[in-house]
Amino acid sequence: MSRLFIVLVPALWLLGLAGCTLLPEQTPQRVFLLSPPEQETAYEVLHDKVLRVEKPEAPFPLTTSRILVAPSGKEISFYGGARWADRTPPLVAAYMVEALRQDGRVASVISDSSSARSQVSLVSQLGALRSEYPSQGADGPPEAFVRLDVQLMEDASRNIIASRRFQVRQPSEGEEIEAVVEAMNQAMEVLSREVVDWVVEQLAPGHRLEKGS
Repeated sequence: MSRLFIVLVPALWLLGLAGCTLLPEQTPQRVFLLSPPEQETAYEVLHDKVLRVEKPEAPFPLTTSRILVAPSGKEISFYGGARWADRTPPLVAAYMVEALRQDGRVASVISDSSSARSQVSLVSQLGALRSEYPSQGADGPPEAFVRLDVQLMEDASRNIIASRRFQVRQPSEGEEIEAVVEAMNQAMEVLSREVVDWVVEQLAPGHRLEKGS
């Protein structure tokens, strides 16, 4: 099971320009991390390529650090008093880098901030990282929903050589923010395993890379 990390950020005190007047203390905001993926390390390196993981593209409000909830099919809202430790795209990118490195079957995995050269890049579009409630009339806690469309791109030609959609749903054990974030962590862990296995398969020697494979 994923480990849940919580960081409490104290409220900021603002000093007036004239005198030492202080504004009332704000409510502390809880900051959550996607916990490190728990991938089993492979016994051997299968691919000597350098793989670059780029930050996923994402529509608003996935570009913010807010934790999203969909109370109904056509409505998106935020959990009050809580946020991710970073904006969602870099948070997901860092998660995928760590998952690929932990797996170990690709020799070198770098982030898009690295100046090193790579032969292949993993590019993606983040479609969902949120909790959703059951359909109208049904009871029960929310479930985490993660969707990521990924493509492997050849760096030299910038051509997309393989693509696939991954999505995972994970029921939450409760409505509290801790349970919701834990469900999101579990969903991300499952999704990352599937993406890692797919990447390794696509990079296998002699494997014919095709879109949608």
